[in-house]
Amino acid sequence: MGFATVTRRSALVAAAVTLGLAALGGPSGAHAQDTTKLSVGISVKSIFGLPIVVARDKGFFKEEGLEVTIEYFAGGPPATAALMGGSLQFLNAAFENNVKTAKLGQPIVTIMNIQSNYAGAIIMRKDVAEKLGHKPEVADLKGMRIGTLARGGFTDVSTRYILNAAGLDPDKDAELIPIRGADRQIAAGQAGQIEAAMVTEPWGPIAVEGMDAWRYVVNTTVGEGPELFQDMGYVTLQTTKDYIAQNRAVAEKVVRAVVKAQNYIADPANVDDLTAIAKKEYGDVGGDAMRISVERQAKTYVPFMKESMVKKTMDLLVPNGLIQEPAPAYAEVVDQSFAPLWQAYGAK
Repeated sequence: MGFATVTRRSALVAAAVTLGLAALGGPSGAHAQDTTKLSVGISVKSIFGLPIVVARDKGFFKEEGLEVTIEYFAGGPPATAALMGGSLQFLNAAFENNVKTAKLGQPIVTIMNIQSNYAGAIIMRKDVAEKLGHKPEVADLKGMRIGTLARGGFTDVSTRYILNAAGLDPDKDAELIPIRGADRQIAAGQAGQIEAAMVTEPWGPIAVEGMDAWRYVVNTTVGEGPELFQDMGYVTLQTTKDYIAQNRAVAEKVVRAVVKAQNYIADPANVDDLTAIAKKEYGDVGGDAMRISVERQAKTYVPFMKESMVKKTMDLLVPNGLIQEPAPAYAEVVDQSFAPLWQAYGAK
């Protein structure tokens, strides 16, 4: 028997084995058949989306047979439109966005918490703070210009809530100035256009610890300020009721993968890796600012939802005329059937 004959016969045998494996669901065809492609939206490019990024970069989505593409948006409304239109299957967005859509009768539900506490801070320019002679307090903001992101947005209503809680009228005792972009808020302060700003992570550490040009007035990320901002369901993972009805198994895989990511974030041993992931995704701001931000938020990325979170959201929105009572029922905005999967958080 010649070499060519052996080679041809070996090739035929190999081909037959390959086809047989594919037919049986073996390695040559299983991965392509079992992988589900998904688009997950994040309402803005913010570190509150870190669990989604970690689930992708550490392979937790892949372990569940998911191939995930992350898409960023310029706020909740356009992201919600994409979810309703079907170009997204899941959306990482503020829980208040879900409460608003429920009031409008849109079939969007939360299937897990992403970040429980509001990760933000009101900061004051260092030169202004030093003239006070003491650590800045909310009462010291009287008469000052405070930068927020957008009128009616989360930073705006949060600033108003904090001022009200301290006995200040946000429309009379201070001037709230919408400035799109935390980097622009910082620049406006450096230019003398504002004395203070409400910023979200990681901009507090960037401005205070990194630049040493600002001082904290109230830092909700570390538990300061009104209790409302703690365990409020700040950012959640949302999808449509129709998608769950038709793709329940896929939704469960997504939840499992993100809970794995939250567990990874909560482990102090992973802070260096997480800092590198955050810098790659959100930009290297220099110094230790990103590491500080990651460490401060690590324990706030939890999956659990609670009925009290709906009330806290209403308490934040109603006084600002952004929503009206009554509140939607908890079951309207949170699909509690996913709760057993949340229990994997913290499990050894």
